[in-house]
Amino acid sequence: MTQLAVLPLLEVVRDHATDPDLLHLLDHDPHERSWIRLLTTDDYELWLISWPPGAATDWHDHGPSAGAFTVLDGRLTEHTFDGGLRLIDLGVGDGKAFGAGYAHDVRNAGDRPALSLHAYSPRLHAMTRFRFRGDRLEVLGVERAGEEW
Repeated sequence: MTQLAVLPLLEVVRDHATDPDLLHLLDHDPHERSWIRLLTTDDYELWLISWPPGAATDWHDHGPSAGAFTVLDGRLTEHTFDGGLRLIDLGVGDGKAFGAGYAHDVRNAGDRPALSLHAYSPRLHAMTRFRFRGDRLEVLGVERAGEEW
């Protein structure tokens, strides 16, 4: 499996985001994030994620996979750390692309559910979990495909 470059991966997400059926493929769980893998190709995989109010991923990366996502409904806030904490608010139609090893925490800080579409290339095999220490990210461990998702 090859790895798509970051910007073409964002284009993949935006192309698939035009499908109006996506808004109805996943029921919103009122308490926890829920997700389904929609598609796997030789170059990428596509996931749909539902976010109830207050849901968060906690700090993680996507191992050797590059990624991209776009918000289909609601709002999400991405927390990143590059020596300083950055918050990026994303609304419907906003997207983000990132390379392998990129660590972030994505949250629905709003009072209504959100829905987002994500692509990873190559497909997800591992995710590193981190704890934010205010001045650094501390590695907690690595999850392998099939263990947590």
